[in-house]
Amino acid sequence: MPEEVNQKDGDVRGGEWMKEAFFAAADGAYRPLEQSRGYWKRDSLHGRCVVGLLGYEMERLHGVPGFVPARLSVDMHSLAPFAPVRIETKLVREGNRLRLVEAVMMADGVEQARAQLLLLRAGEAPPGRTWAPEPWQVPSPDSITPYPDPAGVRMFDWRPISGDLRTFGPRQVWSREYHALVEGVELTPWARIALHADFASPWTHAGDAGIQYINCDVVLHIHRLPVGEWIGMEATGHEASQAIAVGHSRVYDEEGPLGHVSITALANRKRRP
Repeated sequence: MPEEVNQKDGDVRGGEWMKEAFFAAADGAYRPLEQSRGYWKRDSLHGRCVVGLLGYEMERLHGVPGFVPARLSVDMHSLAPFAPVRIETKLVREGNRLRLVEAVMMADGVEQARAQLLLLRAGEAPPGRTWAPEPWQVPSPDSITPYPDPAGVRMFDWRPISGDLRTFGPRQVWSREYHALVEGVELTPWARIALHADFASPWTHAGDAGIQYINCDVVLHIHRLPVGEWIGMEATGHEASQAIAVGHSRVYDEEGPLGHVSITALANRKRRP
């Protein structure tokens, strides 16, 4: 379960300054704080915060020791407004080896997003070998110079290994969060990777002309929880036609691969303030 921490004036974690959280909890709702404003429209919520908060709330209410949150799928069918949100959850299936949870995010009395969380009981691996692509062999995040952020507006500590959001070619990156998700609550390993999953959209779909696609969903698959603060992301595919794009990224921690994220997106232009 999440642990309470003092974040009134910010905490130092891993040598980095932890900034204000994305949300404050009050009266059964979550009030967005300034840094959760969206990329596409200023009076909206950032997709990372929508996905992260849905994942966090389903784990908080329905997580069980011994079960791994193996799949999180989030449909973001609306651009959620910058307003207090409530999350309603339902335990659909409670089995010995499988638990299935559904959730909806409401703002201003209107559904903004819905999600499913599949939790599977951890156990002993079966015998035999199964083929899989070799994991990346990359420098440790501590050996990479942080990406410059002179305005101090980036949402996380970003350590690109190869590529960038405006380059054409392979992309690999290490990142760790600057912000807690909910004020006064330390990030759990699951909340950390759920909050990070939406970043697969720009990391996969951005091109040499910048970010031109807005994602409509996020599907995160993992076979174990991350260890430590750092999450690695490697863009492994992007295909598009008719203004529709599909993409996927492999995700890592410092101990190795965790799973992958897939994204469906539509061509879009950022709205100016």
